[in-house]
Amino acid sequence: MKPPSLAPSRRRFLSQMAAGLLGAGTVGIGRGISQVSAWTGHTTNSVLNQARPAAGRNDLRITKVDPVIFRFSKDRNGALTGNFCLLCRIETAEGIIGWGEGTNFPKVAPIAAEIEMDRPLIIGQSAWDIEKIWYDISRSRAAMHGSTVQSAISAVDIALWDIVGQKLGVPVYKLIGGKVNEKMRYYRSGGLGEVRTGDAYKQRAKQMAAEGSIAVKFDPFGRSANETMATSLNRYVERRELADALDLVRGIREGAPDMEICLDVHAKFNTAAAIRVAKALEPYDVMFFEEPILAEQADAMKEVQSVTSTPIAAGERLKSRFQMYQYIEKDAIRLYQPDAARIGGITEFRKAVSLAETHFIPFQPHNPNGAVCLAAHLHLAASSTNFSILEQGRLNPNDARDGELLRQLFGDWQLDPAYFRAPERPGLGLTMSSEYVREHSVDIATAEREQRQ
Repeated sequence: MKPPSLAPSRRRFLSQMAAGLLGAGTVGIGRGISQVSAWTGHTTNSVLNQARPAAGRNDLRITKVDPVIFRFSKDRNGALTGNFCLLCRIETAEGIIGWGEGTNFPKVAPIAAEIEMDRPLIIGQSAWDIEKIWYDISRSRAAMHGSTVQSAISAVDIALWDIVGQKLGVPVYKLIGGKVNEKMRYYRSGGLGEVRTGDAYKQRAKQMAAEGSIAVKFDPFGRSANETMATSLNRYVERRELADALDLVRGIREGAPDMEICLDVHAKFNTAAAIRVAKALEPYDVMFFEEPILAEQADAMKEVQSVTSTPIAAGERLKSRFQMYQYIEKDAIRLYQPDAARIGGITEFRKAVSLAETHFIPFQPHNPNGAVCLAAHLHLAASSTNFSILEQGRLNPNDARDGELLRQLFGDWQLDPAYFRAPERPGLGLTMSSEYVREHSVDIATAEREQRQ
């Protein structure tokens, strides 16, 4: 009787050993010319060949980093219009393209220059190493670190999260904790009309509520709907100005009793004036009173908050968790407003809102930016337990042209007058073709010239 062959058992043994060393399901032993070649051959599916990292295959090596100045909107004649947004395009060796945003007003050209300066630090690194790249840029620019540097870091960071999400085939929110909020409420930015009287705002608020809007934000102290400058150089508020502002708030509350009223005064006031306004607002139960004073002084902001039941909001001018920490520890605000395009991207944003959560402070992303930052905020809001409300942003879902643009970028965008939903495509969820990028890109000279006007 012929003895049984040992070849099958030897093959099973080798396969089982390889699986133990390298992980089950990751290794396939081939039928090379010898058992040695099965383990060591470079041209077979050998154990060593499969265990050896393949250069450029899975390391997401970064090959290109480019700033792009963008205008997302077009007017009725097809001409580019709207804010200048600062985007960052990062490409890997395998051809994955990630988009980030570092828009910061009023100038975007310095941020573009900063990204170009940081390019040598980034190219050649792996897009997997988001935290390392964040700190490489931050430490290299420590002596000059300000809003321009932090916005550049933001743009790079968001683009890296976009790349990793695409590589893994999942939306970014699944990389940062999964979905907590199926839909995220947002407030309308303005839209109350140019006639600034209490009665006019009453009628408009009633109409907005009938359309389905649940919240609106505006500045009641500007002399026109678009004005944001301080009413006086000494940052005081006169009795007549306060009465006019309160009349607008009254109109909204009477026209839409259930609508959330959000007020942004763009740091117009000194401490005494801010206290006066905040206490006068108490009968109208506003959702928040944003940046009543400059953000540089947490103690002064705490003084305002400590004497009023009106919730004080701030955060868009705070460039890192280190700056916002004093606001949280001092209980100087009731609502935190970070901006992913300014604070350091998705990485720093998550750390900052986690700090806020330890003090039971909700966050509302500051979002007057482009579609890339909007996407980042949607993923962050969807995955965070202390999310409160989102700013509508420059792209208005209630406008037909902007709605069409959002559908073009996100594909399955759902128009809703009150809620956003997180994109479900891999990465950030945006798709921007080469043709679309060419149509909406603006050179630095044009951006600088038009921003000076």
